[in-house]
Amino acid sequence: MLHRAALAILLLRSSAALADGDEISPVPVPAVIGHPYVGDRAPSQIRFINVRTRPVSIVWIGFDGTERFYASLDPGDEMVQPTFVGHRWLVKDKEDGQPLEAFISTRSAIRDRGTAQIALIR
Repeated sequence: MLHRAALAILLLRSSAALADGDEISPVPVPAVIGHPYVGDRAPSQIRFINVRTRPVSIVWIGFDGTERFYASLDPGDEMVQPTFVGHRWLVKDKEDGQPLEAFISTRSAIRDRGTAQIALIR
């Protein structure tokens, strides 16, 4: 498992896909949990990459602030999630359910050309 996570990190560091501006910064977890919001209709994508040594759950925070499970990622795994600007995403430890990181999809010129924002799960 550790080998897969290390390999994912190595590949990301050498990949052109991680150019300046591609990586989306996490936001404080309390900023997204339990708060209603209004999203945007502009489509976007987030590429979640689990560089941790434990599996995680990817959870979308609905407009009413409730959590909706979307996927699980094992260490070293990744997925591209279609979404919209302003949508909120929470990453939890799959085993104990603890919130780890949160992301809010944003506009970026790079993504507008079809490249997903990169959310490194650390």
